[in-house]
Amino acid sequence: MFKRFILPVGQGAFYVEKFENKKNIIYDCGSMHNKNKIPNLIENCFERNEIIEAIFISHLDEDHMNGVEELLKKCEVKRICFPLITEEMKLILKIKIMIEEAIGSSYSEFVKEFIENPEEAIKKIIEKKKIELIEILPIGEENKKEIDKEIIKNNKIKRIEKKSGEDIAQEIKGLEYNGNKWELIPYNFKQETRINEFKKNLKKEFKDEISLEKVEEIWKNNKDNSKEKIKKAYKNIKGSLNTNSMTLFSGIIQDEKSYYNTSISNYVYIKVGCLYTGDYEAKGKNKWETLEKAYQNYWKWIGFIQVPHHGSSHNCNDNLINKNAIYFISVGEKNRYKHPSPEVVHDITFKYSNNLYIVKEDKGVVIIFNNYMGIYNIFSSFNKTLETELKKFHLYLCI
Repeated sequence: MFKRFILPVGQGAFYVEKFENKKNIIYDCGSMHNKNKIPNLIENCFERNEIIEAIFISHLDEDHMNGVEELLKKCEVKRICFPLITEEMKLILKIKIMIEEAIGSSYSEFVKEFIENPEEAIKKIIEKKKIELIEILPIGEENKKEIDKEIIKNNKIKRIEKKSGEDIAQEIKGLEYNGNKWELIPYNFKQETRINEFKKNLKKEFKDEISLEKVEEIWKNNKDNSKEKIKKAYKNIKGSLNTNSMTLFSGIIQDEKSYYNTSISNYVYIKVGCLYTGDYEAKGKNKWETLEKAYQNYWKWIGFIQVPHHGSSHNCNDNLINKNAIYFISVGEKNRYKHPSPEVVHDITFKYSNNLYIVKEDKGVVIIFNNYMGIYNIFSSFNKTLETELKKFHLYLCI
């Protein structure tokens, strides 16, 4: 048996994969306005000191990783995988946090410390436990030396670099489904479009070229209403100022035995694989083709797709949402970003007739694979064991 959870955190992301042999994989764990819900969800999903083989962080935004601290406290985490942190990336993220906090958002100390020094951030929580930090290199830049020069002060924490497209599951023993070896394929995509847009907006506001290095200095001096100019340049970006987004294929290349369910029909099959997209920018031909090429050997086996960036129209592409797959969006009720886009929802459900689950704060979804596929609702207040609290929603078979 294998279970995939889309947990109800509102404007954020928290996805859990639980294998029959008590191995767990997580993609993102965070919430923008409902962080206080995460401890309860973790309490109900995991036993004390339960092993999490790997946490994949798509990018270092508050709503995608502020729950990682709680996971580290409750569970035995073996690996954390995230996009390579360069000095440029740190600078951009610091600017983003500075502006976001000025306009009403808040970032946890753990997220800020992780951006600055992941080893030190983790050391404060699990000083005596061994853990690996796996930085995924940006696609196409495997030979560049844009790595941090930080001194690792805690020898219990080992930082490793992996190329985009390497199978992280190779290092995890016994990760499989129905006798098929599980694969975990991350790709780290640099997202420079919004950064360049921010720079152009700054030039427009200040009537001059402004380097990112000078933004913090200008902000602190606040001459000639400079803070308002920087905030305006930031707010006028069409989307989010993210430096990277790490996607993940999690699933199997299925053999005939696991692919076909002959007890139901000779022509019915169940696709177990999932493509997690984080906040990937799939809008536009080139960006879509980059993603398509990265997972060219896996599209046939993808039965579930996370709609990028909470269903934003700035991140979606017709080629991504027209697959024969089940789609899901994590989004907050009445969020200020107006996610998900009505156009995206319409196209997935009506234009391409795909199933779509919009997961907010009130209820999540669990998909159970056990030679069949059942999709069920789970509620944010569920207690005791998940098995007894599941409410059957419907059975969906990919044909």
